[in-house]
Amino acid sequence: MSDKESKTKRIIKDLSAKIDELLEQSNISKGDVKKEIDSRIKELKKSRDEVSEEFKKIREDNKETFDKVENMAKNTFKEVKSAFSDFWGKISEEKKDKGSKNENKAEE
Repeated sequence: MSDKESKTKRIIKDLSAKIDELLEQSNISKGDVKKEIDSRIKELKKSRDEVSEEFKKIREDNKETFDKVENMAKNTFKEVKSAFSDFWGKISEEKKDKGSKNENKAEE
């Protein structure tokens, strides 16, 4: 297995792990945040699957270069990392808002 092939496989594996993390966060979220996370997860899974299929095609065709697939995988992974950060921030805000509302009720 070439170095580029193993790097691409590692990127796809990392991508799947991040998507799984997003799924876990989606399960603890509610309302609009959950809907947004679930929608984004579907898009990310589709991108991951496209990268994986392209990777298989290139490998089957016995091509020497994995640059195209590797770049697609890297870009998709960046998207996942960004989405994860964005949603984690929204979840944190959601928790803060609930905490503030509970404190205000206690003061009344």
